[in-house]
Amino acid sequence: MSTLITSDKTSFIKRFIFNAGSSIVSVEFRKLDGTIRSLQFNPRDTQEIKGTGYALKAPSIVRCRDFSIARKEGQGAWRSFDCERVVSIKANGIAVYC
Repeated sequence: MSTLITSDKTSFIKRFIFNAGSSIVSVEFRKLDGTIRSLQFNPRDTQEIKGTGYALKAPSIVRCRDFSIARKEGQGAWRSFDCERVVSIKANGIAVYC
């Protein structure tokens, strides 16, 4: 397995998410405190409430609505992750380990 260069990793992951279309994407990533978090989301889900967001400063950050939290609670499901901290990503039967 080869290691992706930082900017290439972000580009690859964003392209992978784009190519997933409206299929569920599963991401596993390392949080800043070192713990691993996983989430599932639909890349085409845009049910954001207007006026509550803020501009992202880092291009490697992806915002998404965690599918499992949205199903259970309906709100407070917005999450973000840094592409540079992704451990694995899966969609359409394809899994990539970074």
